[in-house]
Amino acid sequence: MEPLGSFQMLPFAKPRMVAASEIYIQQGKVFKKIFFIKKGILRSYYITESGEEKTIFFRWEGQMAAVPECIFDQEPTRQIWQALEDCELLEIDFDLVEKMSENNFTLVRTRMGFAQKMLLESLKRVESFVLDKPEMRYQKLIAQKPEIIKRVADKHIASFIGVTPVSLSRIRKRLASQKK
Repeated sequence: MEPLGSFQMLPFAKPRMVAASEIYIQQGKVFKKIFFIKKGILRSYYITESGEEKTIFFRWEGQMAAVPECIFDQEPTRQIWQALEDCELLEIDFDLVEKMSENNFTLVRTRMGFAQKMLLESLKRVESFVLDKPEMRYQKLIAQKPEIIKRVADKHIASFIGVTPVSLSRIRKRLASQKK
């Protein structure tokens, strides 16, 4: 998918720099933007009642993202989005996308395709937790983005696959011994 879905939208995209460790999207905010990651990695996470961080998604170069509950339901997000590296983003206001879509069938199709992709990614994530063991979730992540283990802290990768950092270490040892 092209950045922001369509070249005709690029003039409306605004560049945004987010420093490593900076919170990009605050929990409790209505963030009605679609963003394209030109450089860097973002992580989306929840904080449980006990104060534990649970990573739900990573997004990296070449990917588009949005907060579905904000853009579709105008509800505040429960997620927090944090830059794990210095990030260069392109942002576009979702209200502008909707307005531009009123008379533009190509943009309507692009918007629907983006919504479908978000839905499918969420469904695959849920299915993975129901059907796959943590080791398989780890292997799928590494297959999708091999260098992520060098760019993201182990505690975030462990949280993403639903294990402790100690269990992640065991998974890596098991996989390494299988390769021998």
